[in-house]
Amino acid sequence: MNLSQHKEAAGRTLLVEIGCEEIPARFLAQAQKDFGEQLAAALREARLEAGPASESLAMRTFSTPRRLVACASGLRDRQPDQVEETIGPPVAVALDREGQPTRAAASFAAKNQARVDDLYRLTTPKGEYLALRKTVPGRPALDVLAGLLPRVITRLSFPKSMYWEATKTRWVRPIRWILALFGAAEAASVIPLEVAGVRSGRLTFGHRTLGPGPVEVAHFEDYAGKLRQRGVEFDPAKRQARVRADIQALLEGTGWTVVPDPGLEDWIVYSTEWPVAIMGAFEEQFLKLPREILITVMRDHQKYFAVENSSGRLQPKFITVLNVANDARGIIRCGHERVLTARFTDAEFFWNADQKIPLRDRLPMLERVTYHEKLGTYADKVRRLDSLAREICRTLEEQGRMTRQDTLYVLRAAQLCKCDLTTQMVREFTELQGVVGGLYAAEQGEPEAVWQAIYDHYRPQTAEERCPRCLAGAVVSLADKLDSVVSGFAAGLEPTGSSDPFGLRRAGNGVVKLAVESLVGLSLGKAAHQAVECAQQTLSGLAGRALGSRVDSFLRERAEFYFREVAGLRYDTVRAVLSPAVQAEFDAFVPSSDLARAQALEQIRDTEDFLALTAAAKRTRNILAKSARPEDLEGGPEEVDPARFREPAERDLYAAYRRLLQSLEELGRHQRYAEAFREMARIRPQVDGFFDRVLVMAEDDAVRRNRLRLLIRLNQDVFTRLADLTEITGEARGGAAGGSPRWAGRSDFK
Repeated sequence: MNLSQHKEAAGRTLLVEIGCEEIPARFLAQAQKDFGEQLAAALREARLEAGPASESLAMRTFSTPRRLVACASGLRDRQPDQVEETIGPPVAVALDREGQPTRAAASFAAKNQARVDDLYRLTTPKGEYLALRKTVPGRPALDVLAGLLPRVITRLSFPKSMYWEATKTRWVRPIRWILALFGAAEAASVIPLEVAGVRSGRLTFGHRTLGPGPVEVAHFEDYAGKLRQRGVEFDPAKRQARVRADIQALLEGTGWTVVPDPGLEDWIVYSTEWPVAIMGAFEEQFLKLPREILITVMRDHQKYFAVENSSGRLQPKFITVLNVANDARGIIRCGHERVLTARFTDAEFFWNADQKIPLRDRLPMLERVTYHEKLGTYADKVRRLDSLAREICRTLEEQGRMTRQDTLYVLRAAQLCKCDLTTQMVREFTELQGVVGGLYAAEQGEPEAVWQAIYDHYRPQTAEERCPRCLAGAVVSLADKLDSVVSGFAAGLEPTGSSDPFGLRRAGNGVVKLAVESLVGLSLGKAAHQAVECAQQTLSGLAGRALGSRVDSFLRERAEFYFREVAGLRYDTVRAVLSPAVQAEFDAFVPSSDLARAQALEQIRDTEDFLALTAAAKRTRNILAKSARPEDLEGGPEEVDPARFREPAERDLYAAYRRLLQSLEELGRHQRYAEAFREMARIRPQVDGFFDRVLVMAEDDAVRRNRLRLLIRLNQDVFTRLADLTEITGEARGGAAGGSPRWAGRSDFK
């Protein structure tokens, strides 16, 4: 292709819009991303990019609740020709002894519409065959796109979809129109296709009320201009900018700001086509209600932004975003104010009515609130929670990390933490469970540690959410989440694949986060064992013998996930620290200690001496696994006899090993793991010398066994003491094995 042809091809643009009924806001951002990625992949696979993919194909995607849009530029008019090589019969079958073609060769040529003379010999690893090269002409882009686009559209997946039996189509909402244009600027042509019974064309539709009806478009610039004239801003980034600018204009000069709420902002951006913000007001008397209740009513029930002053005090104002041009007469604003007043009035009534029955008197009511059909009521859960919290507190008291008074706070909070489930406030505003209990407990005179523990005991539910603010809250939260995991496994509700109906992954991640960040030094293995014992006492019909091992494996898997995704550690570092061989050395699963060892390993693992040591560890493991005979290992690994050494190198290694062992014991006792790993690396010269100069598998039985036992001691006391060094791959950070925090925007632990 010459330069002029390339420029012409590079100018081809594809514009696709799928118009439909309103897509839920929570689905839209991911659907837009998936549409662009899958379409780009399909275009490259179809060989329609005008040049190298990194230079030519440019993909832009947009969305509104009523449309998904993709615009790809840098495409060809037609596919390039492709040379295909077809392998035929073996030469031994296709040619006779004189080298003349047989019927097999003639049939192969005829089948491929070629002459026998066109065939040639091809040598492959399996032998020599006859083969044929033929040029397959590229197809026009319009023809390719007509088949490609329906597949891309129908293969988009959503958390929830609808299905149409008549057309055998599954999609998120009914498709109403398809705009599909391809070409160069003014010369764009309609791509003929059909999806779910809807044929493509060059029509799009404006805003339902601001610019209803179809409008014909010629190309992307025409499309963009006409949609905006008809009340549709199809670019989510520009809708977000509009929302922020409107809010700033409304609050200009007041000294107020909206309470930060990225989730609400995203919802508004992806649920409007032409956002316009307005400010409303409510009566100041409602400010007597707790801030948490006011914000929840405004945010979760009405999708309003709360307004606060520079001191963080809520103002009797709110901001909502409309999907219309304006509200010049204030009719819409008044309607929103009436609705919010009604909501606040209900909340005020619930607050006053609920206070008539203190939390402590609501405990018997939990007998009538079902936790799960297989697991009984919330009263049953509170009894398990109380037993488990007692065991955890006993352990922490023995370790000097908790006082007796702290334990009393924990047990009081454990008794009351679920009582708010019986209140009218939580029945109406379920998002506030726990928070309402904490607010009521504070109002009813419970100690600060108790009401804070109740308030915080559902935390953390996301990676960004902080842990409970006090020790009592952390223990109650841990006990609650551990019980949820254990009882969920006992009832057969463990996660499978992407399914996690009981939210056990989120609970498990919360357990690990608490053990790492709030309850440093806690043995999660011991706590999980205590939780299993509590479950077996009360759920004897469900809890099987394997329950403990299943829960333990699950929590270790969650710890691996936390170390990789939150702490940003490389996968092989995590595997090395959490290896069963290492955990056997540490008789308890202590996530905070494991994380400290993993972070220390990250500091030194890329040094030359340490990488050489990991290679020696792998060599040692291989010798013990593949070369040593059972009789070589009789008598136990501890029987290393220095008198049987024959080479200076093995004496040097044994002496270095004994010195290192003393250092590791001292450093490990004080959890100085980084220094311990550096000490390990210093044994490299002796290890290298041993493998360079000593024949491990000597003919003399006694010498061989002694050398193997030395390797066993190295393997157990050094190579798997703090981490299993054989798990380290040697890949540098930033490569395929790299890890980094990836929690931004996560709604929960997955």
